[in-house]
Amino acid sequence: MTSGLPSPGDELPVLCAEIVRARTDLIPSVGLVLGSGLGPAIGADLEIDGSFAFTELPGFPPPGVPGHAGTLILGRLAGVAVAAFSGRVHYYEGHGMDVPALLPRVARELGAGTMVLTAAVGGLEPGVDAGTIVILRDHLNMMGAAPLRAWRYPDGMPAFINTQEVYDHEIADLAVERAEALGIRAADGVYAAMSGPAYETPTEVAMVQRLGATVVGMSMVPEALPALALGMRVLGICSLTNALGEHVTHEEVVRVSNETALAVGRLLVDLLPRLPGPKAGT
Repeated sequence: MTSGLPSPGDELPVLCAEIVRARTDLIPSVGLVLGSGLGPAIGADLEIDGSFAFTELPGFPPPGVPGHAGTLILGRLAGVAVAAFSGRVHYYEGHGMDVPALLPRVARELGAGTMVLTAAVGGLEPGVDAGTIVILRDHLNMMGAAPLRAWRYPDGMPAFINTQEVYDHEIADLAVERAEALGIRAADGVYAAMSGPAYETPTEVAMVQRLGATVVGMSMVPEALPALALGMRVLGICSLTNALGEHVTHEEVVRVSNETALAVGRLLVDLLPRLPGPKAGT
């Protein structure tokens, strides 16, 4: 599935796919990452064909953060074949950028042409309340590391990729349209990716606001850029768990994410069957 595309040079996605294929022959069209507290978003609607703990998959560490189950599920959501990662791994846990990149790499190896990323975020815009669903239009990588560092094409060329449209405009427009049709409070956003795990200081908040960010979090970018490099369409859906200026704890992030999981799930069930096909040539 990934022949001719850039990679960091290992065979981990192929090894993972072999394990998955020994138990299910379902070919996903969509890869889906469910972030902090969002695991329940699709639970009742997902028809499971195969389930794999991260610890069964080469290169994947065990889950290390509350709210992240650490499971890859192959199944159908609203009739669409998906590879759903319930939980993710984070740069702030001490992993290199190569570890979170495994999620889109494995999804692509299994056949997915679209990557849907979800995450909990903090708000940077006055008047945007907790519980709002934010559809990403762009991001700022403030993590201090490049997700595609050491990636090369088979001919040895570094993974120079065009990032004018990391988050697919067509799909983002559709997501906003469907959220509005469902009565779900939604907004466009620009994601500032911080390395974490400490939350942002007031001066850091002011900095990323001035740089154009509207939400802030500690994930997404290490998955979005590899997915783009692999020719996938990318959609970012964020659950805004704390408004600008509110005190924040991880427990509160998970609690609000759990509360908004129903809205995220409704949006995904409505949206997935309407998604356009993969990019031409992928």
